[in-house]
Amino acid sequence: MAYKIIWTESACEDIAAIVRYIAHHNQDAAQNIGYGIYERVQMLVDFPELGSVVREVKLPDWRQIVFRSYRIVYHINHATKAVEIVRVWHGARGEIDLKT
Repeated sequence: MAYKIIWTESACEDIAAIVRYIAHHNQDAAQNIGYGIYERVQMLVDFPELGSVVREVKLPDWRQIVFRSYRIVYHINHATKAVEIVRVWHGARGEIDLKT
């Protein structure tokens, strides 16, 4: 059975900020990044354990996938068959802030 994708407010704000920042320089690139992140996340519908364990948390249900330079951090809830997208974080920003 497919997992449901749930976007947290923090993750939505992250993507909006990323796209706004890139759009100042290149509108097409901003759109490609935004859609690319969304498409990467859609893989989790069928493969929720696709990503690696988040090093800051070290728990098997906290994982991340990468799209270009962005870490997409998510939490898997097997009981409800849901994947919660927690943050979208540029790798150059260092350790991820998981406070949501």
